[in-house]
Amino acid sequence: MTASMAFYADGNTAVRLNRYGTTRTPILTPDGENHSLAVSAFDRVPIAEHLAFARELSTACADYVAALEAYAAALPDDETDGNEGP
Repeated sequence: MTASMAFYADGNTAVRLNRYGTTRTPILTPDGENHSLAVSAFDRVPIAEHLAFARELSTACADYVAALEAYAAALPDDETDGNEGP
């Protein structure tokens, strides 16, 4: 089975990291109005696989920030008001 989803962040979106020390895996949760996304590890998957995923996610997020900054820097001043929709 395949699946697809979209998560559109806006000024009301919060990103939370729930840490549980060494008692259980952390949970990363971006929350928006009427939607949320949870990223966490299940015990049935080896921790090495979770770490590899988290590192890949971190790299992709850093690349996303760099691409978004480049995009924003190239916009004319009158197009940075945030009215662009998905």
